[in-house]
Amino acid sequence: MRIYTILIMIGWVLAPFIQLAGQKTVDEWSVIADEVKRSSVFDRAFTGFALFNPENGQTLVNVNADKLFTPASNVKIYTLYACLRELGDSLPSGFWSEDEHQIRFTPTGDPTFLHPYFQAWQPVFHDFIHAGNKAIVIDDRFKGMPPLGPGWCWDDTDFEYSAERTFFPIFGNVKRVFALSPDSLCIQPAYWSNKLFKDQWLVLDPRQPWMHDANNTLTYGGNTVFKNDYQEWLAVRGVDQHLGSLLFDTLHRNVIIGARANLIGPTLPQRLRYACPLDTVLRRMMQESDNFLAEQLLYCASGSHADYAYLNQDSIIRWLLNNVLTDLPQRPRWVDGSGLSRYNLTSPNNTVRVLYRLWNEVQRDRLLSLFPAGGQSGTMADWYRSRDGKPYVYAKTGTLGGVHCLSGYVRTKSGKWLIFSFMHNNYTGGSRPFRAEIQRILEMIYNEKYLIGR
Repeated sequence: MRIYTILIMIGWVLAPFIQLAGQKTVDEWSVIADEVKRSSVFDRAFTGFALFNPENGQTLVNVNADKLFTPASNVKIYTLYACLRELGDSLPSGFWSEDEHQIRFTPTGDPTFLHPYFQAWQPVFHDFIHAGNKAIVIDDRFKGMPPLGPGWCWDDTDFEYSAERTFFPIFGNVKRVFALSPDSLCIQPAYWSNKLFKDQWLVLDPRQPWMHDANNTLTYGGNTVFKNDYQEWLAVRGVDQHLGSLLFDTLHRNVIIGARANLIGPTLPQRLRYACPLDTVLRRMMQESDNFLAEQLLYCASGSHADYAYLNQDSIIRWLLNNVLTDLPQRPRWVDGSGLSRYNLTSPNNTVRVLYRLWNEVQRDRLLSLFPAGGQSGTMADWYRSRDGKPYVYAKTGTLGGVHCLSGYVRTKSGKWLIFSFMHNNYTGGSRPFRAEIQRILEMIYNEKYLIGR
């Protein structure tokens, strides 16, 4: 009886300390949550944050993480998942067949054909060049894609980040404008030179010394002095209408473009032709946040999933949400591949879940090589730099007017990996203060000041 009484008394004495020890584990992560909630920077926006431990599937911090946000280019994480799931090691560029008289090619939306950043991988172009006297026939069965996505901003349509979506992209569906001399411009591809004009009497803002109309006519003012390294990339409008002329200008031979029913000659057996290594294209899409690549790649993924019966972004998005991403905590609205649309809505919890799937389904080094690395590459080259020179953040940025997001993977000093998603909407001014505040909080996590069980 006396021993029992002594044990009870010891329990009374130790109870507060046991409770405090148990509370410390919770409070360690609540400090991170409080840093997010009490931030004077984040207070200027509607902010959501999720922090997740992939080792045990535990959500460590949840601040509005179940709310829906405009994700901007964080949508590319979803597109990345679709591409890695549906496409192989190399990007399918189209179906190819030939006999002694002709070559037939059915494009599948591959964005790399004559793309300025993928000149090393042009098998289709070389096939065309070495076709001899054979007729070149382009099957346009997939023609008719909506050139611009739903909810895209109309006043962005001049610029390369809003390039059109097409069944057979060429030169990235853009044109390069650059300084030939201090008072004159040149343009590539050369096909567009007949739409380049200098107006000696036109006075324009030196920050934008040109006007670009819906007919792709580019006029620049005579008052502007161009630097030697001046260049601009402009989106081409109505690419499908110019496809034959652009191919003729490049190949120096006529190309027949027509619907499947109108193709000349008997049906030939077709084989799928491949172009660039998939990871090479995905890496640029993620690290440089290339909207054009994201849009076209999602079309390629849709075609691959449907055995190329059609190319349709809506169908692959719907299929993934209804059959694969059924574990997303909130039903998102996902409408394009790039995140240009403000119709997109998703939550930090959803984005963490997709990142968790990638973490489990893709080899680790390969996965991290696709994301921008803090302090080293892409859109994060100037941010999230560690003092030891080794990146501790691999993540995708997402920015529109009044929107800044960052989602990805963070490594702690001890080598522990966590998954996170920051989403900020509805603020005015630039994104720089938000980047700096996100960096401060991620550094706290990296330095393990508040890790569970430390």
